[in-house]
Amino acid sequence: MAANPWQRPTTRNFSVLLKLLPFLRGRYGLFALYLLSLLLSAAGSLALPQGARLLLDHGFIQARILLLASIALFVLGLFTVAARAAREALATWIGQGIVADLRQEVFAHVLRLPAPFFESFRTGEVISRLSSDVTILRFGLAAVLGGALQSGLTLLGALLLMVTTLPLLVLPGILILPPLVWINLRAGRLQRQYSRLEQDYLADLSAHTEESLNGIRVVQAMTQEAAAEARYREDIARLLEQVRRRIRVQAGASLVSGVLIFGLLSTMLYLGGWLVLHGHAQVGMLAAFLIYALMATGSLSTLGSLWGQLGRLAGATERLLALLDEKPEEAKTDAAEIPNPSPILHESRPASLRFVDVSFRYPSRPDIAALHHIDLDIAPGETLALVGASGAGKSTLFSLLLRHYQPESGRILLDGRDLRELRLHELRRQIAIVPQQAVIFSMSVADNIRMARPDATEAALRRAVQAARVDEFTERLPQGLQTHVGEKGVSLSGGQRQRIAIARALLRDPRILILDEATSALDAENERLIQEALALLTANRTTLVAAHRLATIVHAHRIAVLEAGHLIATGTHEELLGSCEPYRNFAELQGLGETPSLSRRPDIEDSGFYIR
Repeated sequence: MAANPWQRPTTRNFSVLLKLLPFLRGRYGLFALYLLSLLLSAAGSLALPQGARLLLDHGFIQARILLLASIALFVLGLFTVAARAAREALATWIGQGIVADLRQEVFAHVLRLPAPFFESFRTGEVISRLSSDVTILRFGLAAVLGGALQSGLTLLGALLLMVTTLPLLVLPGILILPPLVWINLRAGRLQRQYSRLEQDYLADLSAHTEESLNGIRVVQAMTQEAAAEARYREDIARLLEQVRRRIRVQAGASLVSGVLIFGLLSTMLYLGGWLVLHGHAQVGMLAAFLIYALMATGSLSTLGSLWGQLGRLAGATERLLALLDEKPEEAKTDAAEIPNPSPILHESRPASLRFVDVSFRYPSRPDIAALHHIDLDIAPGETLALVGASGAGKSTLFSLLLRHYQPESGRILLDGRDLRELRLHELRRQIAIVPQQAVIFSMSVADNIRMARPDATEAALRRAVQAARVDEFTERLPQGLQTHVGEKGVSLSGGQRQRIAIARALLRDPRILILDEATSALDAENERLIQEALALLTANRTTLVAAHRLATIVHAHRIAVLEAGHLIATGTHEELLGSCEPYRNFAELQGLGETPSLSRRPDIEDSGFYIR
């Protein structure tokens, strides 16, 4: 497995479980009822052997005592069963509630973690922690609340009553107890270790499964089904090896504990029988003692089994809480608010941007500088195109503007204010991005577009749909805008997905628009439709465009040329052809040594244009 600082929790004890106490908030009344039912069920269980003692010593002599004792024993049994049922129900409900709150909080927290976290933490690992680890918690908490405390109380009560009933017979238990406890503690530690590795391997299995299924078309196209299957089989083998080790320890501990416990009970039975035969004890007294001994050894055995489960529970808890320990994206609480975006297609005030001596290195690649001392001013309403080879730094600038990362040095100013002084949520509300590969979610077309502004009116949605030419294909869908598009928009073409992304940006009505290779993967017809939509989208907005195809950006107000993270030139297309050799070479390779022929759509009332 790849080394990962988040993948290897190192639980040394069970103190991590105390961190679940805050999730009891709002359930204190239920927890009090649980404790009451726990005490009552334990008391009822411990009282039952005294009824058996009374029957054996006196009940068979007097019929009246026999009847009353039998009735009392029946009522006590009903009381004990009812208390135990209430205890188990409350334990399960409280445990499920804690797990539900924890899962919700972890998921909400993960959504707000910064980009560097996801460079090292695989999606499948997060899914594993929110599924398999949560499953362990769901059943583990119910088992601990429903069994561990009950067994502990029963053990203490049974030992106390054994001492008061026949103290002489407790002596063999004193000799057996230390090795019994040591065996269970040792087995619990080993099971905790194996269980933690088991969960890690299960997370790897989930991650590899997620990667293979997400890339299933590539796997099949490259005929790598056998390789993917072999990798999956290897992951399962490693997982089963850890399961085998844990089961071997668990079975070995159970076997040794069982031998010691039944040896102890046999010894107690022999000594107790000797006392009865010689008149030093009564049959009922011995029966009650043996029942208490069975209860004590049963509770001890249950606690030994729960000790291993407690280890798994602690490991799963730590893995989940490790996600909560990660710091979310920074957002200063005293940061100034930015005005809310204006309604869709209404005039809004474009933003000014300024990059001041900005340098940056990715945390996962600290030895390579992604940006070197970038100085760049972008006027309100200006369209600035970023040109350069892959890895030149175009997308990195966008990531810094969205504050997915913080500059290593320098500042980025929005309307003259440092981005770090602005609330992160409000900053991003001013920005819309149309990426090269539109991300489409498994929901309807309308819901995918509404993600930009869930509170948008139906009229605003319709205007965005029409402006982005989405209605051109949704009219042919069986349920129109309400048609479900499948996982990742599998039922849509690339151009259709891209138009949905543009409709999102239109609905958001941003002050800053980012177009990251928005048309590079499209055919000519789809590019024509999307260029028409982009013409509306870029009007009266500050726009940053990244493109490899110069034909799509030659009429930008300015073009910035990036090379290996350096800003080497800025200017218009004509200016750069004469002054920037890398740009001129880039243009000549694409047959753009001269300005291409452009045409204007008369029905688009803005300064946008597109290439015929």
